[in-house]
Amino acid sequence: MVSRVVAILVLTLAASCTSEGPPVPDAEPAGPPRVQIDDVESHAAQFDDELPERTAGSQNEGAASVYLLGHLQQAGYIVRLDSVPVGNLVRSTNVVALPPSGEDPLAVVVVPYDTAEDSEASGASLGLFLEVARALRAAVPAHSVEFAALGAEHADVSGGRLGSRRLVRGLLDEELDPLVIQLGTIADGVGFSARGEVAPAVNGAAESAGVEVPPSPLKFMPDDAVWMRAGFEWAVVSGAPHDVGEVLVEFLSERGR
Repeated sequence: MVSRVVAILVLTLAASCTSEGPPVPDAEPAGPPRVQIDDVESHAAQFDDELPERTAGSQNEGAASVYLLGHLQQAGYIVRLDSVPVGNLVRSTNVVALPPSGEDPLAVVVVPYDTAEDSEASGASLGLFLEVARALRAAVPAHSVEFAALGAEHADVSGGRLGSRRLVRGLLDEELDPLVIQLGTIADGVGFSARGEVAPAVNGAAESAGVEVPPSPLKFMPDDAVWMRAGFEWAVVSGAPHDVGEVLVEFLSERGR
């Protein structure tokens, strides 16, 4: 099973690196223009039950990238795979769904998909990431939002955040200046929260959707520095899948047109 997944990954990587670029997906997103919690939970179970350990550069991380790529393509995205060097001959991958509009991204939604050795299950954030991408594609077919699943974020090399740094370098090299929305802690029972420069606008979308926001802004965290140093407007958004999904689809439907 693992060898078959790796073979698929190798073929996909080869296809993504051709001079002509990846083909335009034939798929159109199925389902309504809103996040479906059953699908979030189904995706989460695939990661938490089938691939709970996804250390940077491992076969399991590679299998997770194939899963993400396949579902983003099914939602109607052109998907690019960006290599993320980890160390020696070890490589990870950023899975990047390009804006369907064909224009430069006005916003980028990011989530890490690798795991640290002692980390807890994180499938809910990945399930929500896929569902927001699908729902937004259904709501605004030609939007200008990019979705990037980041590999090697928890790698114990040079301080980690390797996927984020690879994404930042690519955006800066292309002279792009999108706002960045990072999915934080996604779990039932977690209150909605946003921190960062774009947090007031995200909280405004939450209030419009009837989602309760904390009375005072949250403090920055050390991991936020990667976006701050690059000069991007950004927000890290956490909360229950239903609340975060509803808020982000509304927010991105307006900001990503």
